[in-house]
Amino acid sequence: MRLLYITESAPNRDPVYGDGSSMIPYEILRNLPGDVDVTLLSFEGRVGLPEEIRERCAEVQMLTPRPRAAALVRSLGGLNGAGRQERATREAAELTASLSARADATLIHGPHALFLSRYVQGPLVLQTVDPWSVRTQMDTAIAGRLKAAYRAREFLALRAERRLPARARLLTVGAKDAARWSASLGRPVRSIPNGADQAAQPAARRDDPVVCFVGSLNYGPNIDSAQVLVRTIAPLVWESVPRATFVLAGRRPDPAVLALAGPRVEVAGNVPSVLDVYRASDVAAFPDEHGVGIRNSVREALAAGVPVVATPVAAREQEAHPLLTVVGDPEAFAQRVVEALENRGTGAGTAGPETAGSVRSWQTAALEYLAELQSAIGSAGAGLPARSTSA
Repeated sequence: MRLLYITESAPNRDPVYGDGSSMIPYEILRNLPGDVDVTLLSFEGRVGLPEEIRERCAEVQMLTPRPRAAALVRSLGGLNGAGRQERATREAAELTASLSARADATLIHGPHALFLSRYVQGPLVLQTVDPWSVRTQMDTAIAGRLKAAYRAREFLALRAERRLPARARLLTVGAKDAARWSASLGRPVRSIPNGADQAAQPAARRDDPVVCFVGSLNYGPNIDSAQVLVRTIAPLVWESVPRATFVLAGRRPDPAVLALAGPRVEVAGNVPSVLDVYRASDVAAFPDEHGVGIRNSVREALAAGVPVVATPVAAREQEAHPLLTVVGDPEAFAQRVVEALENRGTGAGTAGPETAGSVRSWQTAALEYLAELQSAIGSAGAGLPARSTSA
C-alpha cells in the first residue's frame, strides 16, 4: 500500500512539547507493517522529526506554517481555529492534492489538519484524538467566564466538521466521543483506542511509599486533578501513611501545579520517560473530574504493572484489569490508595508480565488503522461511498 500520512505536527514523543496529536502518528508509523510505503506530509514546529520516523518513511515533506500572529488575525482572534490557519497555506493544499493523487489512500491526523481533506484525491481516512466540537463542549462546561465566546467556538468547530468530505471514514479514540461525534454529524464514526508500551524492566521502588499522577500538567482538567489529589486525597492518605510521597509528573507544569510542591509533594516536569516514573511508584492515582477521550496515562500505568486507583471519569472506557480500581468518593479513593501502599513489597500490588501485557498494544492499534485504510480503498474501488461503523 502507498500511504500518504498527513499530520498537524511532526510525529514524536517529546517529553516537553509532545502531545496526543504527535504521539499517535509516531506510534502508528513505528508499528505499521513494513510493506506499507509511507509518504509523510507534516509541519515544522518546536520538535524536529525523529530520525527513526524519517527513516521509516519513503518520502518526507515538512512545511513551514504561517506565523502565529497572522494566523490569529485570519481566525477571528482564535475563535475559528488559529492552529488550522497556521497550516492553511497554498503549498500545503497543492502538496496534498499532488501527493494524494499518487497514493492508494490518505490518512489525516489532528483537528488542525482535517481541513486539508478537501484537497485529497482518492480514498480518505480522518482521525482526531478528541473531535474539536466535543473538546469545545467540555471547555464551555468548565469555563468560569466568557461562556458566549466558548459557545461560539463550539458552533464554528461543528460547522467545520460538518463540511468534511462525505466519503471520508472518521476515527477518534474514545467510543463515547465517537458516539457523540456521530450524532452531531449524522454520519458513522469509529473509535480506535490507543495502545501502550509494556514495561520491559522490573520496578525500582524508592524507600518511602510513592503515589504518582502522570499527565500533561498544563492541561486544565489535569491541573484540577493534581489539585484534588494534593489538597483532598493526600491529607487523607497521610493519616494512615505519613511517609507517603506524591509525585506529579508530566510536561510543562502550570504555575498552579508548581505551587503544589512541598516536603511530601514532588513536581517532576518534562520527564524523559513516564515509564521511569511508574517503575518508581507503588500506585498511580487519577482523581479526574473532567475529561474526554480515553486517559492514556491510566493504560500506560497498567502496562507498566502499577496498581491504579481512578475515578469513573479517569477510567472512562478502560477495559477491566486486575490492577485497576475505580472509585468516585474521595474518602474511599484515599482508602484504596492506602491499601495499595500497605501492600507494597508483598507481591499483592504488582503485576507479572502476563498481567501487565494484557493491556492493548500499539501494534494492535496500528493494524486497526491499516484495516480502515484498506476498507476505504475497497469502498472506493467498488464505486461506493466510504463506509464505517459506529463504535
